[in-house]
Amino acid sequence: MLVQVAQMLLLLAAPVAGLAQGVGDNHARLPYHLDSLIALALVAYTIGIALLMNHRRARMRVFGIAAAALGCFAITAAIVGLDLAGQFAEMRPARYSIDPMKPLLMRVLAVVFLGVGILLTFVARQQRDRSDELILGGRNERTRYGRVSRYFHWTIAALFLSLVPMGVFTTMLPYDVEYRQAFYVVHKSVGLTVFLLAVARLAWLWFSPRPQLAEGLQGWERLLAHGAHYAFYSLLFLFPISGFVLGTSLGKLSHFYAWDLPLLWGPDEESLSVARLMHKIVLPFAFYVLILGHVLGAAKHQYLDGHANSFRRMVT
Repeated sequence: MLVQVAQMLLLLAAPVAGLAQGVGDNHARLPYHLDSLIALALVAYTIGIALLMNHRRARMRVFGIAAAALGCFAITAAIVGLDLAGQFAEMRPARYSIDPMKPLLMRVLAVVFLGVGILLTFVARQQRDRSDELILGGRNERTRYGRVSRYFHWTIAALFLSLVPMGVFTTMLPYDVEYRQAFYVVHKSVGLTVFLLAVARLAWLWFSPRPQLAEGLQGWERLLAHGAHYAFYSLLFLFPISGFVLGTSLGKLSHFYAWDLPLLWGPDEESLSVARLMHKIVLPFAFYVLILGHVLGAAKHQYLDGHANSFRRMVT
C-alpha cells in the first residue's frame, strides 16, 4: 500500500507538472516522461512492500507493515487535500446517474484507507517484538502459499487497489484539465502491468498449484471460495481489457510507460458503449462487493470458525 505515497505525489504535483505545453493531448507526455517514471515508481514501491512483508526476518516484515500503513495515511491525506482544494466541485458532465456520487465515493475511500492504515499501525505495533523467522519455499505447500505466490498476490493486490482512487478521480476531471493526460498515462501503464502480472501468476499456478482449502469448510463455503477466486481473476483481466477497448474505441492511445500501444481499430460507438459501461459501472461494483466479501469471509474463518491458520496461508 505504500504505492499510494507515489500516487499522492502525482495527485498533488500534476496541476503544476501538467502546465507543460500540449500535455492535454493524448499523444503528449510530461517533460522527461515524468508520468511514466511515476508509474514505474508505483510498481517498484509495491514490489518492495511485497518483498518486505514476506521477508525472512520478523523486523523487516514489521517494517513492511508500517510502511504500508504510511501509504494508507498518505492517500487519505491526498484525497482530503484535493477535496479541500475544491477539486471535487468541478466535475465533467454526468454520463450515468451514479456519477454525481463520485465525490462521496472518494470520501468513503479516504475513510477506508484511514481505517486500514490505523489497523496496520496497530498490527505493526503488536508485532514489533517478534523475532521468529519466516521459512518459506518458492513453491506452494499443501496448507499455505509459497514465497513466489505471496509476492504475486501482494504486488497485484496493492497495484489494483492503487488504481481505484486514481481511476475514480480521473473520471471526475473535466475534459479540458491540462494534467488529465498524466493520470491516464499512469493509470493505463499500471493497469496493463496488473494484467501481465495476472497472466504470470496463472502460469505459476500451473507449475505450483494453490493450497487446499481449510478443512472443516462447509460445501457452500467451498463453493463461494472457488467462485470468489475465479471472480477475482476475471476482474484482473476484464478491467484492463475493457479499459483498452474503451480507449481504442474512442480513438485514444493506451500507454505502457514510455510506449504508446498501436490502435487496433478505429472509433466504434457500439464497442465504446459496452466497454464504458463495463469499465466504469459493472466491474467496479463487482469489485466492491467481492473485496468486501473477501475480507468478511477471511475474518469469519479466522475469528468465528476458529481456523487459526486462515490468514497465515498468505501472510505471516
